[in-house]
Amino acid sequence: MKSRRKAREAALQALYQCDTCANWLNDTIELYFQQFTEEKELSSNSSHQDNFLFARKLIFGARDFLIFLDKQITTASTHWNIERMSRVDRNILRLAVYEMAFCDDIPSSVSINEAIEVSKRYGSDDSPTFINGVLDHVARLFREHPELIEEEKQAAIEDELAVVNG
Repeated sequence: MKSRRKAREAALQALYQCDTCANWLNDTIELYFQQFTEEKELSSNSSHQDNFLFARKLIFGARDFLIFLDKQITTASTHWNIERMSRVDRNILRLAVYEMAFCDDIPSSVSINEAIEVSKRYGSDDSPTFINGVLDHVARLFREHPELIEEEKQAAIEDELAVVNG
């Protein structure tokens, strides 16, 4: 198993915990790392610190831009409200859409493929097909309307900065 996949799986588990508890605070995320994983488990090679940081980037990024991510997912998932999706599927989608929107060093095709692989392990039998369809739609929206996505990303970043700066 690839070490970045382990980081994605750890991120999924942390987001699932936050989603289940309806608690997205830093303490909840830190509790996940304290109780359910060890830094060394995020990689099978010497770059484990990088993968630990990658997991944290995904978790906090998805949490910080949750409204933006959910909007993209809702737009792309015809006839599916985000609340109707399983917790596993919606959090896999959130992580993949975060990567597609904010991690310029990761090709969309990699984010989609990784999300499908993670969904095979943690989702239902229908999850890989559902996730593939939604993420393909998101990728198409991002390609066809980069200016709108950039405007939304900038607005989300400004909103986040306003919250942080109080």
